[in-house]
Amino acid sequence: MDGVVIGERRQYVLFHLGAEEYGLPIKRVQSIIRYEEPTSVPRAPAGVDGVFNLRGQVIPLVDLGRLLLGVPLVPTPAARIIVTEGAVGAVGLAVDSVREVAGFAEDEIRSAPAEVLGPETSDAFEGVVSYGERLVILLDPDKALPKPVSASIAARREEASDV
Repeated sequence: MDGVVIGERRQYVLFHLGAEEYGLPIKRVQSIIRYEEPTSVPRAPAGVDGVFNLRGQVIPLVDLGRLLLGVPLVPTPAARIIVTEGAVGAVGLAVDSVREVAGFAEDEIRSAPAEVLGPETSDAFEGVVSYGERLVILLDPDKALPKPVSASIAARREEASDV
């Protein structure tokens, strides 16, 4: 578990993809910005929609809805990009909306049901937690990106640094 611990509670940024609610550990979130159309990149790996500029840094953008649910983001005024810092560096995750920051005690977080999700998908989840009347799926940002996307982003960053 990777959330910031405050008085035995881990803090997460909660967001929506379609009708589902997800959470990312707040300590892995660099910033949250309004959605902007990315610049297409030739031969970008599947899952990478393009790149965008954030304060002089060129960051790959992944449509998390398409990646996890198979449904592409339809940009609305509520759409956001959550910039996370992961094993491959900064990555923007396009989401339908960001709801709030919430804290959960470690004993409130249940394991993701691997038998329902399958081995590839269940690795992306830290767990599931009940929050009021809602169920929130907690993501591991390093494992939420499929390995080909992570490897491709890392390789492109290496190529860019060699230039």
